[in-house]
Amino acid sequence: MEFVLLGGMAVLSRGTEIDLGPARQRCVLAALAADAGHVVSVDRLTRRVWGDEPPLRARATLLNYLSRLRLLLVRSEAVARRPGGYVLEVDRSSIDLFRFRDLCTRARSHDDREAADLLRQALELWRGEALTGIDGDWATGERDRLHHERLAAERDLTDALLRLGHAEDLIAPLTDRTARWPLDEHLAGQLMLALHRSGRTADALAHHRDLRDRLVEQLGTEPGTALRDLHQRILEADRTLAP
Repeated sequence: MEFVLLGGMAVLSRGTEIDLGPARQRCVLAALAADAGHVVSVDRLTRRVWGDEPPLRARATLLNYLSRLRLLLVRSEAVARRPGGYVLEVDRSSIDLFRFRDLCTRARSHDDREAADLLRQALELWRGEALTGIDGDWATGERDRLHHERLAAERDLTDALLRLGHAEDLIAPLTDRTARWPLDEHLAGQLMLALHRSGRTADALAHHRDLRDRLVEQLGTEPGTALRDLHQRILEADRTLAP
């Protein structure tokens, strides 16, 4: 059985998706899956599903959702009642979120080539936006946190690929990312380095100039030390910028 959080909330049994019922019932399972192996209290589950002001019958409805989920997953006995609340008792490797995190953690202890391979595997687990179809403050906050974990993995993969000598093939994806996050200085530095190594030094300097103008105009600040240093090294044609 496989639990999918990184692109909707789904459970696959032998490749076939199980009908998990209405959105709030799926939210209950997502709330358990995010803390798989740990007991989640009924009160915390209630807040995750309905927020800080749940309706009067929220507890009874929650228990009904949990009962239905236990029946849906009865063969695996995944949803278990424990003192203090409920727990999703499954191997964490059956949940794509934990496989993603494990691969990212392993990548940090390997050389760039192996790290790049592990990070690619991690990013391939994403099938879309996390927790698609689930609403509420908890789901929105969790979705935002997971989105930043994905961005961090993409950043680390790009850093590793740049150190391995990749440049021209990174320009297109980096251009797309910088368009979405135009004030991200780390992304800007990655794009500038890729452009410079591809023989497009003028474009690299122009990107720095555009970013500086945005930072001054929107935030009233100059680029940070790291980006200023990279800009100066590109101006000086620093040979150590070669891969």
